[in-house]
Formats: sequence, structure tokens, C-alpha cells
Amino acid sequence: MDERIPIFLLDSHEKFQPLAVESVEAVPATMMLPPPGHAGPDAEGSYRDSGPVQLGSLPLEGGRMNFPGRPTPEEQETSLPPELRGVGYRRELEDGGLTWIQYWLWYLYNPKVIALVAGKHEGDWEFVQVGYRDGEPVAMTVSQHHSGGKRGWDQVKKRDGRPLIYVARDSHANFFEATDEIQEIADDADGEGAPLADLKWREFGPWANWFGRWGNSTEEGKSPESPGRQCQRWYLPRGYHEGAESQ
Repeated sequence: MDERIPIFLLDSHEKFQPLAVESVEAVPATMMLPPPGHAGPDAEGSYRDSGPVQLGSLPLEGGRMNFPGRPTPEEQETSLPPELRGVGYRRELEDGGLTWIQYWLWYLYNPKVIALVAGKHEGDWEFVQVGYRDGEPVAMTVSQHHSGGKRGWDQVKKRDGRPLIYVARDSHANFFEATDEIQEIADDADGEGAPLADLKWREFGPWANWFGRWGNSTEEGKSPESPGRQCQRWYLPRGYHEGAESQ
């Protein structure tokens, strides 16, 4: 298969970059457990602090990772060791007659606020995928908030044969084109920031199916569930592609 690994173009004002999941231990985040007798990423009741997050022993009952309030999120990322930077996660699966290669990115924070109300939250999982038929790419899908966008392969912008993805400032939503909207209302993705062409792609660990949320944000701006808990995006990539908006 002639794998075409995406090049992610950050916005010129972006403060965060993709990290290894071990960043949650290095920050360090603490684990907030749901009340006894309750389980799931959104169990009702008072959560309790159970100590530092340990990726090798995430609680079966779910819970939420809680990132420290100080120092600032930007300072937390700056303090991380180099080996935790520039990392993404890759997987491959068959669905709907195509082979799909998915590229997932983890960010510590999503500071995007939309319409002065919703969006800001701890933790952020985003991804793009390329669909192959007989070893050749034919389609691409990108995650955008609660939805996604799609294009045929021949419509995707490329550099040296590799697809270009424009990453929106703060929200980390992925686009096929540069966007220049009103920052307080929609996404900005000028593509003039750091080009991420040499990310270190790793395999997912058991943490990918953890029954909890990667952050302690609730209500309008919820922290994300684990990639393996994101239903269609994880298990039915062809269905996710077909349901995405043509862009």
C-alpha cells in the first residue's frame, strides 16, 4: 500500500501541539472517580480524587482526568520533555470494502470558545482517515467538532503527494482548506503555523478503550471520551465517512 501520511498545518496563533498520551502523567493529571455504585464517563454525583493518573491502570468504572489549574495550560505543555512532543497514533482497519488508515492526535487543551458560550475544555482527541481501495487512496475524512468533512482523494490538496490538513486554532478541528472566520464565532485555520510533517506515529495501547473522559470538563464543553469509545469513528470508518459533509 502506498501510504500517504497527512501533513498537518497549524494556525499561526496556535499554542498547543499534538502530544504523546504520557503527557497526562507528566503534567501531572489526577483521576476523579465517580461515586460508588456508579460507572461511566458521565456518572451523576460527586466525584472524588483518587491520585495521579496512571495509564497502565485506568479505573474500570471510568472517571475523569483532572489537569492542574496552575501553571497555565501553555506553561504545562512547555515544561514537557521533548520525547512527549510531536507524537500521533495510527491504526488500520477494513470496513465497507475499503482499508482505512486513521491518524489520531491528542492535545492537552481545547481553549476554543464559540459564540462566547461553549467549547472550551480539558483534553482533545481529533483524527483524520484515508480510505484505500486495492492499495490506492480514494477518499479522506476529517474530524470537526461533533461532525466531520469528506472529500474524494483527487480533491484533496497535497504536497509531494501527501494530503494537507489545516488545523483550526484552539479547537484543533481539521479542514481541507484554510479558513478565515470570525474567531469568536467559527474556526480559524490559516495554515501558516508549524507544518507537522514528521510526527512520530505510534500504536494505540489498552488506554484507547478506557471507559472515561480525558479531562474534567463537563456541561457544554465536555472533555472527550477515549478514541475507542467514539463509536462510529472507531468501529465504522466507512459509515463515518458517508455521514460526513462534502467539503
